[in-house]
Amino acid sequence: MLKKLSIKWKMTILSAIAIFLIFMICNVIQLILIQTFTSKQEEQSLLQRSEEIQDFLIEQAKLVDGEGKQMIISEKFLENIVENSEMIQILDKKGNVLFNISNDFPDIQNKAQLLDSGFSRIQADGERVLLYKESLNVGSFHGTIQIGRDVEMFEGFLEQVIWTLLLGTLLSLALSLISGRILAGKLLSPLRVLTNTMRKIEDDQFEERVPVRETKDEFSQLSIIFNGMMDKIEASILKQKKFVEDASHELRTPLAIIHGHLSLLKRWGKDNKEVLESSLNTSINETNRMIELTNELLRLTQIENRREKHDILLPYDASDTINEVISNYKLIHSNIKITYKHFAIHDSRLAIPEKQLKQILIIILDNAIKYSGDKKEINIHSDEVSGKFEINIQDNGYGISGEDLPCIFDRFYRVDKARHREDGGSGLGLAIAKEIIEEFKGTIRAESELGVGTVISLIIPYDPS
Repeated sequence: MLKKLSIKWKMTILSAIAIFLIFMICNVIQLILIQTFTSKQEEQSLLQRSEEIQDFLIEQAKLVDGEGKQMIISEKFLENIVENSEMIQILDKKGNVLFNISNDFPDIQNKAQLLDSGFSRIQADGERVLLYKESLNVGSFHGTIQIGRDVEMFEGFLEQVIWTLLLGTLLSLALSLISGRILAGKLLSPLRVLTNTMRKIEDDQFEERVPVRETKDEFSQLSIIFNGMMDKIEASILKQKKFVEDASHELRTPLAIIHGHLSLLKRWGKDNKEVLESSLNTSINETNRMIELTNELLRLTQIENRREKHDILLPYDASDTINEVISNYKLIHSNIKITYKHFAIHDSRLAIPEKQLKQILIIILDNAIKYSGDKKEINIHSDEVSGKFEINIQDNGYGISGEDLPCIFDRFYRVDKARHREDGGSGLGLAIAKEIIEEFKGTIRAESELGVGTVISLIIPYDPS
């Protein structure tokens, strides 16, 4: 049944049950202690009465013969000392009653003779009585003294205590239900706020955030973590939305071009060899561009999925890797001047695999060559800066404005979209380079000036192992 209740009611009921059980246990312990203590007091009182009577009888015997050998019992004395609801009996050694003095005490004549020495509790005439039986030896007299007391009043008092404790327990249960309800509502109010916020977020209101309390408790920490998570989710959703929009836009253009040329061929271009050749070449080029764009998108996805699953790092000389990439470009682009200066002392334990470093260098050199303008000159410089390996790649090309510079590592971003589309750029190269280097705890940054050129800097940590 509790499974169907809200947390508030669960806390209320469970706290009430816990308090009720605690009160019950405490009350039972108190009742046992009261009963034990009162019973001990009653028994001690009867024992003390018996000792006083025996002492008196011994003193009286001494007054008669000086040696206390002859006991004289005064019935008047016993009548004077007997209290209300009390009985005093003196029996001989055969069990015959010599004296039976009582004051408003039930008749226990038949039951008393069957009792053993010590304390006994019996029921007589509907009343509960406490008896104390002990041997009486005064001079030549050997018998038994028996004192009884009605404990009905004590039993009644104990009953009242039980009812009082029970009523107190029931009252505590009612109060614990009320206080538990109030306390649960107070404690769970931040959770209610969190739930309402999540409902709003469920209705696509991603800008909603949970107010953070100043109490610094667990709910406050939960609110901070939740808000931080929502910031990341909102940023991810916006990035995904932009990515889909940009990808759709990038794919729409080549598809439209291909569709247009195929329509042209279908209408009348099949018989015109020149038109057919031009349309086929254009369609192939646009198809290749779509393939390249798809491959780059796939490469980005692979980088994201590969995080925390790095390859085993093997030592290699970074300068040799850079020289190898430069040699390949010189072979392909003979008209480009590429210079390389290496100053780093340690470059064999970089925290990035050689394959990924080559991939980043190729992306950056492709951009540098593509946008160098008429003066195709690239300068590469590597050094050790602040305990990290740094590579600077500088071109003398068009440069980038201060407005565009912060966005060049965003996916599909191009400074001059019309010109760069003609050059075949997809706007994903630098985004891929950034994803790769950040995957290995490195940094990439850019500095540029319009008409002067651009410097791309790679900062790569060393492998600590």
